[in-house]
Amino acid sequence: MSRVTAKYQITIPLKVRNELGIIPGAEVDISKEGNKYILVLNPVEEIKSKWRGRFKSSSSSDQYLDDIRGPIE
Repeated sequence: MSRVTAKYQITIPLKVRNELGIIPGAEVDISKEGNKYILVLNPVEEIKSKWRGRFKSSSSSDQYLDDIRGPIE
């Protein structure tokens, strides 16, 4: 069991850190699911993987910019 410090910090137990591969500098988030809070590792990667590929276009970035701004003359 972890204890909350005066600065509202907690220590993740060694067993949990080892199982999840948490190292110093790792990014984590805490999300709520029902009446439980879940520790989410590497939340940025989770967000990227969720949205990856959703906005693919058949045109290149140059073509996209030309479509928005008009061709450079």
